[in-house]
Amino acid sequence: MLFTIGYSGFFEIEKFLKVLKQNQINLVIDIRTFPYSKTFPNYDQKPLKTFLKKHEIDHMFLGTYLGGQKIKTLVKQGITSTQALLKDKDIKKGMKTLYKLSREKRVSIMCAEKEPFDCHRLYISYLFYQKTKEEIINLFPDKQETVNQTINRFKKENKLDNIDIEDEKLISERFKLLYKIQNKREERYPEKPKNLKLF
Repeated sequence: MLFTIGYSGFFEIEKFLKVLKQNQINLVIDIRTFPYSKTFPNYDQKPLKTFLKKHEIDHMFLGTYLGGQKIKTLVKQGITSTQALLKDKDIKKGMKTLYKLSREKRVSIMCAEKEPFDCHRLYISYLFYQKTKEEIINLFPDKQETVNQTINRFKKENKLDNIDIEDEKLISERFKLLYKIQNKREERYPEKPKNLKLF
Protein backbone atom coordinates (compact mmCIF):
# COMPACT_ATOMS: atom_id res chain seq x y z
CA MET A 1 0.00 0.00 0.00
CA LEU A 2 1.12 3.54 -0.78
CA PHE A 3 -0.40 6.84 0.33
CA THR A 4 -0.12 10.25 -1.34
CA ILE A 5 -0.75 13.72 0.07
CA GLY A 6 -0.57 17.34 -1.10
CA TYR A 7 0.25 19.82 1.65
CA SER A 8 -1.46 22.84 0.04
CA GLY A 9 -4.77 21.40 1.26
CA PHE A 10 -3.55 21.90 4.83
CA PHE A 11 -3.00 25.53 5.77
CA GLU A 12 -2.36 24.41 9.35
CA ILE A 13 0.41 21.85 9.64
CA GLU A 14 -1.33 20.34 12.67
CA LYS A 15 -4.18 19.19 10.39
CA PHE A 16 -1.60 17.70 8.04
CA LEU A 17 -0.14 15.80 10.99
CA LYS A 18 -3.60 14.66 12.11
CA VAL A 19 -4.30 13.03 8.74
CA LEU A 20 -0.89 11.35 8.75
CA LYS A 21 -1.50 10.01 12.25
CA GLN A 22 -5.02 8.83 11.41
CA ASN A 23 -3.55 6.72 8.64
CA GLN A 24 -0.57 5.57 10.73
CA ILE A 25 1.96 7.06 8.31
CA ASN A 26 5.48 6.74 9.71
CA LEU A 27 7.47 7.91 6.68
CA VAL A 28 6.79 10.94 4.47
CA ILE A 29 8.72 10.94 1.19
CA ASP A 30 9.04 14.40 -0.32
CA ILE A 31 9.00 14.21 -4.14
CA ARG A 32 9.15 17.94 -4.88
CA THR A 33 12.01 18.97 -7.13
CA PHE A 34 12.49 22.01 -4.92
CA PRO A 35 11.68 21.15 -1.28
CA TYR A 36 10.49 24.56 -0.15
CA SER A 37 7.36 26.69 -0.33
CA LYS A 38 7.03 30.48 -0.38
CA THR A 39 3.33 30.19 0.46
CA PHE A 40 3.63 27.52 3.15
CA PRO A 41 7.07 27.91 4.81
CA ASN A 42 6.18 25.30 7.44
CA TYR A 43 6.56 22.77 4.65
CA ASP A 44 10.11 23.75 3.75
CA GLN A 45 12.29 20.68 4.00
CA LYS A 46 14.16 21.53 7.21
CA PRO A 47 11.25 22.74 9.40
CA LEU A 48 9.00 19.96 8.08
CA LYS A 49 11.56 17.28 8.87
CA THR A 50 12.05 18.70 12.38
CA PHE A 51 8.30 18.90 12.98
CA LEU A 52 7.63 15.36 11.80
CA LYS A 53 10.53 13.96 13.82
CA LYS A 54 8.99 15.42 17.01
CA HIS A 55 5.91 13.35 16.23
CA GLU A 56 7.83 10.16 15.42
CA ILE A 57 7.39 10.36 11.67
CA ASP A 58 10.44 10.03 9.44
CA HIS A 59 11.06 12.28 6.44
CA MET A 60 13.02 11.50 3.29
CA PHE A 61 13.72 13.59 0.19
CA LEU A 62 13.52 11.80 -3.17
CA GLY A 63 12.81 14.83 -5.35
CA THR A 64 16.11 14.42 -7.16
CA TYR A 65 14.89 11.08 -8.46
CA LEU A 66 11.09 11.51 -8.63
CA GLY A 67 10.66 15.29 -8.88
CA GLY A 68 8.12 17.06 -11.05
CA GLN A 69 10.67 18.86 -13.22
CA LYS A 70 12.14 15.54 -14.33
CA ILE A 71 8.65 14.22 -15.15
CA LYS A 72 7.83 17.45 -16.95
CA THR A 73 10.91 17.13 -19.16
CA LEU A 74 10.04 13.55 -20.10
CA VAL A 75 6.41 14.46 -20.85
CA LYS A 76 7.59 17.30 -23.08
CA GLN A 77 9.91 14.86 -24.84
CA GLY A 78 6.84 12.85 -25.76
CA ILE A 79 6.66 9.80 -23.52
CA THR A 80 3.45 7.93 -24.28
CA SER A 81 2.94 5.94 -21.09
CA THR A 82 3.68 6.12 -17.40
CA GLN A 83 5.80 2.97 -17.67
CA ALA A 84 8.04 4.77 -20.16
CA LEU A 85 9.24 6.85 -17.20
CA LEU A 86 11.30 3.85 -16.13
CA LYS A 87 13.63 4.40 -19.08
CA ASP A 88 15.08 7.20 -16.98
CA LYS A 89 17.65 5.62 -14.65
CA ASP A 90 17.00 8.09 -11.82
CA ILE A 91 13.26 7.50 -11.87
CA LYS A 92 13.80 3.75 -11.96
CA LYS A 93 16.13 4.00 -8.98
CA GLY A 94 13.66 6.22 -7.13
CA MET A 95 10.78 3.83 -7.79
CA LYS A 96 12.79 0.86 -6.54
CA THR A 97 13.58 2.77 -3.37
CA LEU A 98 9.94 3.77 -2.95
CA TYR A 99 8.81 0.17 -3.31
CA LYS A 100 11.41 -1.12 -0.86
CA LEU A 101 10.45 1.46 1.76
CA SER A 102 6.73 0.84 1.28
CA ARG A 103 7.33 -2.80 2.22
CA GLU A 104 8.96 -1.74 5.48
CA LYS A 105 6.88 1.25 6.57
CA ARG A 106 3.56 3.07 6.13
CA VAL A 107 4.69 5.51 3.44
CA SER A 108 3.09 8.61 1.97
CA ILE A 109 4.66 10.47 -0.93
CA MET A 110 4.18 14.22 -0.60
CA CYS A 111 4.07 17.11 -3.02
CA ALA A 112 2.41 20.51 -3.01
CA GLU A 113 -0.86 20.32 -4.93
CA LYS A 114 -3.99 19.24 -3.09
CA GLU A 115 -5.51 17.59 -6.18
CA PRO A 116 -3.62 14.57 -7.55
CA PHE A 117 -4.70 15.40 -11.12
CA ASP A 118 -2.83 18.70 -10.76
CA CYS A 119 0.32 17.01 -9.47
CA HIS A 120 2.99 14.71 -10.85
CA ARG A 121 2.51 12.43 -7.85
CA LEU A 122 -0.42 10.93 -9.77
CA TYR A 123 2.06 9.80 -12.43
CA ILE A 124 4.34 8.33 -9.75
CA SER A 125 1.55 6.63 -7.79
CA TYR A 126 -0.13 5.27 -10.92
CA LEU A 127 3.17 3.84 -12.11
CA PHE A 128 3.62 2.27 -8.66
CA TYR A 129 0.10 0.79 -8.94
CA GLN A 130 0.78 -0.59 -12.42
CA LYS A 131 4.00 -2.29 -11.40
CA THR A 132 2.99 -3.62 -7.97
CA LYS A 133 -0.82 -3.87 -8.10
CA GLU A 134 -0.78 -2.50 -4.55
CA GLU A 135 -3.49 -0.15 -3.37
CA ILE A 136 -2.92 3.61 -3.66
CA ILE A 137 -4.72 5.93 -1.23
CA ASN A 138 -4.87 9.68 -1.93
CA LEU A 139 -5.25 11.64 1.32
CA PHE A 140 -7.24 14.89 1.60
CA PRO A 141 -8.15 17.08 4.60
CA ASP A 142 -11.67 15.65 4.79
CA LYS A 143 -11.57 12.34 2.91
CA GLN A 144 -9.46 9.71 1.22
CA GLU A 145 -9.74 8.02 -2.15
CA THR A 146 -8.24 5.02 -3.90
CA VAL A 147 -6.46 5.83 -7.14
CA ASN A 148 -9.46 4.43 -9.05
CA GLN A 149 -11.89 6.61 -7.08
CA THR A 150 -9.76 9.68 -7.84
CA ILE A 151 -9.73 8.85 -11.56
CA ASN A 152 -13.49 8.21 -11.63
CA ARG A 153 -14.18 11.48 -9.76
CA PHE A 154 -12.04 13.39 -12.24
CA LYS A 155 -13.93 11.81 -15.15
CA LYS A 156 -17.27 12.73 -13.60
CA GLU A 157 -16.25 16.30 -12.75
CA ASN A 158 -14.98 16.84 -16.29
CA LYS A 159 -17.91 15.02 -17.96
CA LEU A 160 -15.65 12.29 -19.30
CA ASP A 161 -17.36 9.35 -17.62
CA ASN A 162 -19.34 8.43 -20.75
CA ILE A 163 -16.29 8.58 -23.00
CA ASP A 164 -14.38 5.38 -23.68
CA ILE A 165 -10.88 6.38 -22.61
CA GLU A 166 -8.33 4.22 -20.79
CA ASP A 167 -7.01 5.50 -17.48
CA GLU A 168 -3.45 5.44 -18.80
CA LYS A 169 -4.44 7.61 -21.77
CA LEU A 170 -6.42 10.00 -19.58
CA ILE A 171 -3.52 10.54 -17.20
CA SER A 172 -1.00 11.02 -20.02
CA GLU A 173 -3.20 13.55 -21.82
CA ARG A 174 -3.84 15.40 -18.57
CA PHE A 175 -0.15 15.84 -17.93
CA LYS A 176 0.57 16.94 -21.48
CA LEU A 177 -2.04 19.67 -21.01
CA LEU A 178 -0.89 20.54 -17.51
CA TYR A 179 2.74 21.00 -18.45
CA LYS A 180 1.79 22.93 -21.57
CA ILE A 181 -0.21 25.57 -19.70
CA GLN A 182 1.78 25.76 -16.49
CA ASN A 183 4.83 27.95 -16.25
CA LYS A 184 6.59 26.29 -13.36
CA ARG A 185 10.04 27.02 -11.98
CA GLU A 186 12.96 26.99 -14.37
CA GLU A 187 14.28 23.68 -15.65
CA ARG A 188 17.12 22.93 -13.30
CA TYR A 189 17.82 20.07 -10.97
CA PRO A 190 19.42 20.13 -7.55
CA GLU A 191 22.63 18.20 -7.22
CA LYS A 192 22.19 14.56 -6.28
CA PRO A 193 22.84 14.13 -2.57
CA LYS A 194 26.14 12.38 -2.18
CA ASN A 195 25.27 10.71 1.12
CA LEU A 196 21.86 9.28 0.10
CA LYS A 197 22.02 5.52 0.46
CA LEU A 198 19.18 3.99 -1.50
CA PHE A 199 19.82 0.36 -0.64
